[in-house]
Amino acid sequence: MAATLIAAAYQYLGIRSTLESSTASSLYAQQQEIDRIFVDNVDLQPYFWHRQELPEAAAIRDPAAKQEAQQLAGRAEATAHRILDHFAHLKYQMGTQAFTSEKTDWEAYMRRSFADSPVLCRALRDDREAFGGTGPDSLWGRYAAESCRGA
Repeated sequence: MAATLIAAAYQYLGIRSTLESSTASSLYAQQQEIDRIFVDNVDLQPYFWHRQELPEAAAIRDPAAKQEAQQLAGRAEATAHRILDHFAHLKYQMGTQAFTSEKTDWEAYMRRSFADSPVLCRALRDDREAFGGTGPDSLWGRYAAESCRGA
């Protein structure tokens, strides 16, 4: 009986290790996709990494420049939602205990991302309900509220 329990414990540890490895692989693949967005769209970097604000299209008189600003805003918004989806998946995986290694690093990364990007803050603020609302266990409550107050 003791041998069976020991074998079951080893099997459980093996399954848990495999699950965590698979989950980590999925999360890193998603992160690589996001990184690729910034490699392919270098002009988006300041709006996500350096707290730079997007140009206000409504204030631009030149039609071509106005259209360019609107397109930039659209690409930035789409990128912000892709990042928010990734963060929601990260939060879910950490909540199921399927992914525990490097949890502190991922949480710091999410907090820093909100601190560095008014665009990301506004995207979450404008669509909070899709990402768990504003409660203490939501993306907003856990990672963004403090950094995004003025966004």
